[in-house]
Amino acid sequence: MASLNPAPITIASQPDPITSGSIEDKGQAPKAESDSATGDSTSCELQDQSQRLPFARLIVAYLCLCLAYFVSYLDMNSLTTSLPTIAEALDAGPSVTWAGTAYLLGQTAFQPLYGRISDITGRKPVLLFSMACIIIGGLLSGFSRTPIWLYTCRTISGIGGGGISSSIAIIVSDLVSLRSRGKYQGFISLAIGTGAASGPFLAASLIQTNSHGDGWRWAFWVPSIIAACCFVLLLFLLPLKPVTGSLSEKVRKIDWLGVVTSVPAIVLVVMSINSGGSIWPWKDIKTIVILVTGVVFLILFIAIEAFFAKIPIIPLRLLATKSASVLILSGFLHDFVWQTTQYFIPLYFQTVRGYTPLESATLIVSFLIAQGLAGAASGPVMARYARYMPVLRCGLAVWTLGAGLKLLFDQTTHISVYVVVLAIEGAGVGWVHQPGLVALQANSTDQDRAVATGTRNVFRSLGGVVGIAVSTATYYAVMSKALVNEVPARVRDDVLDGTWRMGDSGTSEYEEDILNARMKGFQAVFIMSVPMMAVCLTASLLVADVILKGDDGSEEIRSRNSDELTEARIETPHRTG
Repeated sequence: MASLNPAPITIASQPDPITSGSIEDKGQAPKAESDSATGDSTSCELQDQSQRLPFARLIVAYLCLCLAYFVSYLDMNSLTTSLPTIAEALDAGPSVTWAGTAYLLGQTAFQPLYGRISDITGRKPVLLFSMACIIIGGLLSGFSRTPIWLYTCRTISGIGGGGISSSIAIIVSDLVSLRSRGKYQGFISLAIGTGAASGPFLAASLIQTNSHGDGWRWAFWVPSIIAACCFVLLLFLLPLKPVTGSLSEKVRKIDWLGVVTSVPAIVLVVMSINSGGSIWPWKDIKTIVILVTGVVFLILFIAIEAFFAKIPIIPLRLLATKSASVLILSGFLHDFVWQTTQYFIPLYFQTVRGYTPLESATLIVSFLIAQGLAGAASGPVMARYARYMPVLRCGLAVWTLGAGLKLLFDQTTHISVYVVVLAIEGAGVGWVHQPGLVALQANSTDQDRAVATGTRNVFRSLGGVVGIAVSTATYYAVMSKALVNEVPARVRDDVLDGTWRMGDSGTSEYEEDILNARMKGFQAVFIMSVPMMAVCLTASLLVADVILKGDDGSEEIRSRNSDELTEARIETPHRTG
């Protein structure tokens, strides 16, 4: 990545059959990437799961997948407007942000596994397991009596949410070619947008209409009930190709050493980042020990994937190609911004502007609807012109603009400004997420399609976790500094632990200073987003724009990837075992 010259446009073809059967390629790597050259046995051990369904069955399958996406985003986004209420009900204080972090932690820690395990066991079992986690996690979250109870249950829900996101993206690539995907992408984008927009409304409505103060519990139970219905539909109506072989054979293929090193590596690194500066000081021995242990597990995981795993969870060759590595790493940065926006904008509305949860949900809906509509529109555009980079780069530019415009927000901003600015940023998000996935799959070989999708989701989720953790630490650090010389220590402590409310007796004279301090904290969070999106936009110039056209295979893209990989692999030793 020595230069930032625009990447060349490459023409590649994708098979686009419309009848039942398997894809012509059978998921094999190109000749230049044979087992003898790479020491990788995936092409002979993994079964092709792609198929082409009759139109009616394809639509039924898509509708089932859309419902699963809807449930996942409904469950994830119902939390955002509930955080202040949950913090008060469970006496959670500032640690309430762990409700969101725990979800993303579960999502991130297990996402490396879904792509490869679905290659080995089949897509449907992984999807059903993920939906079961949503059901169980939501039900138990609703019965929470302590913050730790809630955070544990949200971790279970996060495990399910991550599995749904990865599984559906992989299943879609099995059912339709990249060239045809835009024709159906609108269904998925609208499902995501509808679920994301409905979540805050659902939670806010339940909180405000429940006179006993337990409305936030139903915000967890309702998605679980819908998820249970979705589980039944997926079980009976989703016609996916099963993977043959005994259970013992499938279990033996799983990279268990990779599993037992990747999960603790992600959990410990994220915990140290989230706890440092908030729960414990950065120099505290607990923070240092957790971080160092996580890094050790990460090094072990990389070594195992590089030298020992027969079917690695994350093949390191994915990061050996320029286009794929840029797309994967950009996912970390733009989801840092995305998750930060989704968590901190509702908090800003409620803690600075004094809006109710329902009013807060209403104001953020422009962001979510614009995201869904833009995502739906991106599919037909990519299908019509058989290109994805113009859409992706346009989305990154619009997202960067929207991130910068959030700096206009203050204590007196007019509602119309919120609607317009959040709609701009939401449109940018919609033009990035799905086109970014298409771009990665177009720049990956068939054998790496599932793990490339899963790896991108890992980095996206990790970006979200780190984003919320770093943004929370930044927010409280800036706010605390602004309060030091403005309010008494007692009042400052109440503000920092979340127990202070506007109108509290004896603090009215400090109210303006407190709101100003909070606003400075939010401004610091908003400022961080702009350079991150600018980096993503600049890095997109390095991604090859593969034009998908024709029905005679995809040899050119594979040949190009093979050329990029050959030099990176020539020194790589054969895996053992």
